[in-house]
Amino acid sequence: MRKSRPHASNHSLQAQRAAAACLRRLGEPALNARCQSASPLEAMRAIADRLEQEAPDGNHAWVVRAAGRATDSSLQPGNVSAWPLWFGDQRAGSERPLLYMAHSGSLAGLHAALSESKGHGIFCNHMEALRSRWPRGMHPSVPLWLSSDADGTPYDPASGAEALAIFRSALQALYLDGRPGFFYLSAHGDDSDDTPALTDSNVKSAFKGMYRISRVRGVPAASIRLLGAGNALQHVRHAAALLRNDWGIGCEVWSCPSYTRLARDGREADRWNMLHPLSKKRTSHLQSCLSSSRAPVVAVTGYARHVASQIGAMVPSAFTALGADSHPQQSQLSPQWIAAVALKLLGDAGDISKRLAGEALERYALTALS
Repeated sequence: MRKSRPHASNHSLQAQRAAAACLRRLGEPALNARCQSASPLEAMRAIADRLEQEAPDGNHAWVVRAAGRATDSSLQPGNVSAWPLWFGDQRAGSERPLLYMAHSGSLAGLHAALSESKGHGIFCNHMEALRSRWPRGMHPSVPLWLSSDADGTPYDPASGAEALAIFRSALQALYLDGRPGFFYLSAHGDDSDDTPALTDSNVKSAFKGMYRISRVRGVPAASIRLLGAGNALQHVRHAAALLRNDWGIGCEVWSCPSYTRLARDGREADRWNMLHPLSKKRTSHLQSCLSSSRAPVVAVTGYARHVASQIGAMVPSAFTALGADSHPQQSQLSPQWIAAVALKLLGDAGDISKRLAGEALERYALTALS
């Protein structure tokens, strides 16, 4: 059973100072440049390494590496095993910002890590970097539980730059703004050299759940919006190129590090509007991003499709979600399959001829999958 988590009132001035010092260190140009071309896994390791280095002012974070190190002699002041957290009192466990580098594909393993930290901190799970029978190296119960547990907010960064931006924002939210609970980041090991750099506006939007990567070019016959999370974003960007080059379809591409945060924000806005009918209507981040167009939306995730389908009821246009379970004979979503599904959605919406989806299945040799 998870222990009760510390609330905002438990954060001492020492913890706040340590968090502020960590944010300064994570804002160094060298680290930002390293994360820009790194995978999320490489970026999180670089973040952990930087936090473990001796802080001149004595303000540092706890870093737990569940997989361990080669020798105990390599431990730094900020690198601790989980046992002091487990046996420490509640106040001592919250005195430092916590980065827990977890390594578990099961729900039991994640619960154990949360119990050791009293359910408070930033968790990075790099299980998907290894081979597994499950999508992204996770048992299906893990993303399902993460999307339903109100104490935690899961993120699936597509690049090292996204991982750094989300980690910094989570550090601010937990230890300076006093937000309870935990943040969870998955960390794939795919390279992201061609991922666009994040602007200051995109950094804030990434933490809210989504930001735009590319707009529609020219004046196409029809347009569609493609959303992708984690390593699925690369497939989405390739699918957008296929749609533009092979079919003349305009594509707007969005990175969505957290479908769960978008869905919760949308539900909170809907609930507030229901309870305050005479007040100014609140708009969720998802609605702000997608309300300017009625173009259909395809949301893609590397997990099961239910992760992306959370936002479906809030999308103001034709919508479909794709995930690792979208086709039983595919080991992963291909750009060709995403493009074919996009053409089908556009055909059903009456924006293009329905024949184009069938032609795409033939052209990309996907008919054998039916």
